[in-house]
Amino acid sequence: MESIKVDFENLGTINKNVVIIRTELGSVRLYFSYETIVAVDGVVSQNNWSKTTGKLLNELQPDKSRRVEHDIVLNEVEKRLKNILFSNKEQIVLALDTEKGI
Repeated sequence: MESIKVDFENLGTINKNVVIIRTELGSVRLYFSYETIVAVDGVVSQNNWSKTTGKLLNELQPDKSRRVEHDIVLNEVEKRLKNILFSNKEQIVLALDTEKGI
């Protein structure tokens, strides 16, 4: 891995932020409400929090039927970060190490 570039952007209020992580393998946009990741690149969580967080979620995905459980968002974050941080070969080694309990 040569370099990782991280950018932060405030989307208007203290509770609406995006962190963009870029590597030579790609990029990921993580959307935060306060300190909680609520969306990643178009995968948006259902609102389990406040009306304020709901406003951000409405901006990201107005169609509430297309939102998913928060656990799905977190799993997608993990998957997408692995894709931009590790090559396919490195991901296979990580998976094998995890299976072995290493």
